[in-house]
Amino acid sequence: MRNGKPGELIADNENWKNELKVLEDGIIRFKTKLAGILEADLQLYELEQLEYFQNKFLKMDDQISLLRHEVREQLHLLQQLSQSSGPQLKKILDLQYRLEVKMIIIQGNFDLLSSEFSGYLQKTCS
Repeated sequence: MRNGKPGELIADNENWKNELKVLEDGIIRFKTKLAGILEADLQLYELEQLEYFQNKFLKMDDQISLLRHEVREQLHLLQQLSQSSGPQLKKILDLQYRLEVKMIIIQGNFDLLSSEFSGYLQKTCS
């Protein structure tokens, strides 16, 4: 997070929306690959592994959706920042910091999932 200037905070918020879109697009690519794999004749243990990934993708979708909602709410608060009192400004800055932490966590979770799924694809589809 930057020094708390409204323009910089709004820019951070816009960057987060773009990052969430990139994550969302990544999950869509994963689901598309998963659907392609499911068209093949698979063994039971393979179906269990694919079900595991499908559940992980759906959970990541939910996390992205919830975080997107929080980012939108924060943008609304930031746009009204000039009308905020001292205590409300502190609340806005605290929320901004928490969103920054959540963005770092979700990006890390996505990277782990991406690595795990890529490893699975290399192992089974090569």
